[in-house]
Amino acid sequence: MSRIGYDLLGRENPPPGYHSASENWRIHGIGPEPTELRPQFISCTTKFKLYFPRKGNQCVYDELSSNGKFSYSIRAGSIGLQEFYNLVADECEKNRVGAGDIIRDAVASGSPRMDWWISLKLRTAPQFNKNAKPRPKINDESAFAAWMQVIIDSGADNTNSYLELVMENPAVAKKKAKTDQAARAYKLARQAAQDANASKRPAPGQDHPDQAPTAADFDTRNVLANKLLSIHQPNTKYERKLPVFIHPTKDNQYIPLTGAVLDIWATALEKSVDGVSLYSPPASIKFEKVSAAKRQRLDDDQPRRKYSPTSDSDSSVLIQPDDNLMRKYVEFVIKPEKRDAVLQILDQHDIVHPKLFKSKTITEEKMSKWGLSDGIVAQLRDNVSRFDKTPQ
Repeated sequence: MSRIGYDLLGRENPPPGYHSASENWRIHGIGPEPTELRPQFISCTTKFKLYFPRKGNQCVYDELSSNGKFSYSIRAGSIGLQEFYNLVADECEKNRVGAGDIIRDAVASGSPRMDWWISLKLRTAPQFNKNAKPRPKINDESAFAAWMQVIIDSGADNTNSYLELVMENPAVAKKKAKTDQAARAYKLARQAAQDANASKRPAPGQDHPDQAPTAADFDTRNVLANKLLSIHQPNTKYERKLPVFIHPTKDNQYIPLTGAVLDIWATALEKSVDGVSLYSPPASIKFEKVSAAKRQRLDDDQPRRKYSPTSDSDSSVLIQPDDNLMRKYVEFVIKPEKRDAVLQILDQHDIVHPKLFKSKTITEEKMSKWGLSDGIVAQLRDNVSRFDKTPQ
């Protein structure tokens, strides 16, 4: 070819199958650096499946899918993730009217969830193959940057990539969440029924009750409210009679656990509201402040009594759950072959810290009804102070 004046290896627009001068320099290091290095482009072939609420019925969602696959070009390395999302939204809008706004709203709010599945046919990047496990997606900055860098490192002037944008069907997600909530509620009610049956177990020679309680006999919110009351005890430094939840880091702030507060907290637990647990109330429940004057007045109103370590620990210490410490304590006092069974029983009854064995509400009789032997009950209750003195 060179004898008739053609230089196939030194052209920016070579015939099919040949690299351009820019590619030869980037990929193989052949020849001098081109005066004008050609930019790298991505040909992004896309399809999508989206959902939007039906007008007049926010509980029903209609599907909006792309009119087949469509392609557009992106200059590699020229944009970030958010710009990419906006560019894709614009291109999807050209394909189906309304798609762009649906995508932008979902990106901005984070709901419904969308997966940005991506794939490349590059030998040097098997992690982006469409059959790779886990399936590659660019849902965050780091994944997007990795995808873009692989394309730049390939050195090719043009790279084909495939994007499939799939939105979670909100109706399906809501149904799943409702089913999960019902399953959690059943588990709680079932445990409450088991506890009730254990507490009513007849003594030897007595008749069994006509009808034992079942899960259907228990309201989930009542079960959760009772759990809250069992954990957060009355504390006369804050309220004379009501149980209280004390702020974990600010001991001058607390929440009186009135019936209304318990109902709000239990309802949030039942619905699995993000950030809410037995030790973390909903944001809608506001803390109250106890002034120095009120603290002094409450202290003065208390009858003078002899100091009691047990009562002091019950009334003034906020017990934070500590699974690791709980396991260490069981390992400290229980034989190896019985530890797992004991830990399972304690977990079922929300014993989340060794100090709970000093609580007045956790009695020997109650622990025996959980299925623990007298010896194990004694070991658990009698060694808390000794365990506190050991290095943790």
